[in-house]
Amino acid sequence: MLNIDYFKYKRFATTRLILLFAFYPVFLYSVGYLGFGHAGEILITGTGTLAIISILSTRLPKYTRNNTLLTIISFIFFLYIVFFGALRDIFGMAQDNIIVMQAIYGTDTNEAIEFFSQYKVYIYKHIVIFIILFSSFFFLGLRGKKYDDNSSNIVIVLWILFFIITHLERPMRHANPFLYFSYYHSVWAEELTRAKLVDTKISHLVRNNDINYTKKSKKNTIVWVIGESSSKYDWSLYGYDRDTTPKIDKIKNDLLVFEDIYSAAPVTIPAIERMLTPATLKKKDLWLEQPDIISIAKIAGYHTYWISNHTTDAFGIISIFANHADETILTNKGKARGEGSYDETLLPSYQKALDDKYDKKFIIVHTLESHPAYNYRYPDSYARFTKSFDDKIATNLSKQGRAKWAILFRNTYDNSVLYSDMIHFRLLDSLQKSRDKRYSAYLYHPDHGEDVLAHNNYAGHNPRVKEQWQIPMLYWDNDINKYKKTTTYPYRLDEINHTLLGLLGISTKYYNSKYDIFSKDFKQIMIKSFDGKSSINL
Repeated sequence: MLNIDYFKYKRFATTRLILLFAFYPVFLYSVGYLGFGHAGEILITGTGTLAIISILSTRLPKYTRNNTLLTIISFIFFLYIVFFGALRDIFGMAQDNIIVMQAIYGTDTNEAIEFFSQYKVYIYKHIVIFIILFSSFFFLGLRGKKYDDNSSNIVIVLWILFFIITHLERPMRHANPFLYFSYYHSVWAEELTRAKLVDTKISHLVRNNDINYTKKSKKNTIVWVIGESSSKYDWSLYGYDRDTTPKIDKIKNDLLVFEDIYSAAPVTIPAIERMLTPATLKKKDLWLEQPDIISIAKIAGYHTYWISNHTTDAFGIISIFANHADETILTNKGKARGEGSYDETLLPSYQKALDDKYDKKFIIVHTLESHPAYNYRYPDSYARFTKSFDDKIATNLSKQGRAKWAILFRNTYDNSVLYSDMIHFRLLDSLQKSRDKRYSAYLYHPDHGEDVLAHNNYAGHNPRVKEQWQIPMLYWDNDINKYKKTTTYPYRLDEINHTLLGLLGISTKYYNSKYDIFSKDFKQIMIKSFDGKSSINL
């Protein structure tokens, strides 16, 4: 028989649980660790779940009345709260769910280790927050004394009904931690499966369309270097006050240095999807319907290479594109990307590709460049700025309120830019020296930029700021002067596949000269700016 006094206690305890739990997402929202939407979703989902479990537990056998189930459920919810709080703290905002799942399930052990190394201060901080929040909730809400309370259950009943009604809508259901990870993992897995299935479809598309090589030169080498996490605002080539690109600075008159280039996305996977395929910011799924540039180049007679220092190019969506190449070479053999995996490891495979006797070669080089953790991206001989706290950059950062530990991030980031300057120079120099009466071209840009103390002590991916979107782009070929005027054109890299098809000299229905920055037909278009609030007339 149900114990009435116990029910009175549970009713009061349920009210107290709701009020106590509600405090924590509201508190984290007030200090900026949760966005309004996530705070509200967690508040409704967490308090509703706890209310239901608390009421139902009044009918459990006596030996289960120690709130074990409530403790477990509460523990999971507090982990979930801190998970979103850490995302917002580390990345500057609560990331899109699909992007979060791509990052979680599209990573490997090495990348996870480096992520921890880069953000361990943030991670430790949120572990401490979790311990404090859950401990206080446990002792105040789950281990309180019994109280005699004669108030009505109407508030609790209405709250549970509200919880159930809101869960009829998908956004709220998917915000429930018991559904969130499984749902978004299934979305990620489905996307990966679709990508593999579409492989066959794309192969059919390229083999059943007119794809022809149109250049007069029978010998042609196009090198496309895709960097990582490099913002133009840390390049001395673009006016930065540290000498981070000395080698490129010396040869800048022999290059096209583009001034107003925008990333295709603020994170790697969607950026590469949109650069390799006809997919754009507006038509994100075209990569599932139309062939990528590697597949097209192969049909046109090019011998294709994907040479990468990313361990993550071995699996996931990027691996699908990489494996379309005739030769897929992954140079990173270390236990972690920081062990023997500097971008110099790309050079022997790159040189071999240049030396190969194929008439037409399309060589894609995917560098690690300035990917976090920045201190893993360069050897000690390039640690020029590591202890710099009194130069102009460090002094200005200090005046802006940046912490000394945070300035270390900028120092190591600038070291990675300095080291990458050497890599770019050697890649270009090798191409120029290898020419064998053939047309040669070199195009470099990163996938996206990086926010390293530009606005606060934060260092990493931050989609809200220009440093994440505005990136460097360099070009060289045998007849560089005819393109000089193009360097001032604003350009967004979800259209770069058209420029590359033009450089490759390929005629295909998948090419549109209006989006080829080197074409006389190039048409400037309207895109949204990096902050998503205003428009730039491109």
